[in-house]
Amino acid sequence: MKVKVLISCLIWLIVASCGQNHQISTEAHLEEINNWHDKQMASLTSETGWLNLIGLHWLEEGFTSFGSGDNMDFKLEVPHFPEEIGKFEWVEDQVFFIPEVQGVMAGDVEIQEKTLIFDAKANVSQALSFGSLHWTIIKRSDAYGVRLRDYEAETVTSFTGVDRFPVALQWRLIADFVPYLPAKEIPITNVIGQTSPNLSPGYIEFQWNGESYRIDALGNEGDEELFLIFADGTSGEETYGGGRYMYVKRPDASGKIILDFNKAYNPPCVYTPYATCPLPPRQNILDLAIRAGHKNYGDH
Repeated sequence: MKVKVLISCLIWLIVASCGQNHQISTEAHLEEINNWHDKQMASLTSETGWLNLIGLHWLEEGFTSFGSGDNMDFKLEVPHFPEEIGKFEWVEDQVFFIPEVQGVMAGDVEIQEKTLIFDAKANVSQALSFGSLHWTIIKRSDAYGVRLRDYEAETVTSFTGVDRFPVALQWRLIADFVPYLPAKEIPITNVIGQTSPNLSPGYIEFQWNGESYRIDALGNEGDEELFLIFADGTSGEETYGGGRYMYVKRPDASGKIILDFNKAYNPPCVYTPYATCPLPPRQNILDLAIRAGHKNYGDH
């Protein structure tokens, strides 16, 4: 008996040391998912969350005026801000900001003259603020845009959380990772129609009710996690029509991956019209209703 117990313990230690913990109790799983969900909700309402995003304006070369005035190129829909806060100037790979009022800040420093806030080649990116407004420059392909946040937006102050499916251990699956040798690029299109290549190191294959399904994973060499974009039989009904996202840890030594659909979450486009969300590639649209994870939010 002691020999059997010793052997069992050794096997358990070897398995535990070789990779992810494949087994979990219902209680521990519920706690894990609830903690994950709480962090998701805190992230949405944080300063870098998606709920405070109130604008995304794509710049044209030259000058772009910015403020609440009717004649502004980038018009604020919040009337209590000045008619013109300043101007953006896009020149080749650089974007400058020229303030027209006092109180435009770069961190703790007020800017009073033309200031470089983005340089694609020099890897310069500087956020600016004015009162509760905060903005940064984003680059998508050859386009440059202003991403605008209002930390006091009603979408933040009125937020009460996201509905989700009941946590179910049956949707925590042990899946196989099948690498592409070599890794291949797959085209991913976003909601504004831009398509870009994304590296896929392989696909994840899982079983459900005797059927086999697969999802192409995205990730670069050195990433600790793989990114999944998928749609399923609930998309457009119980969940967002543009699919959902997930992160999973890379496979263990045996090539297994824990695929827990209870951690499927909504793309940013569910919470704001000013995001550029990637959509699931055709091969990641599953003929299976995955009733786990986050449900749709609002009128999307």
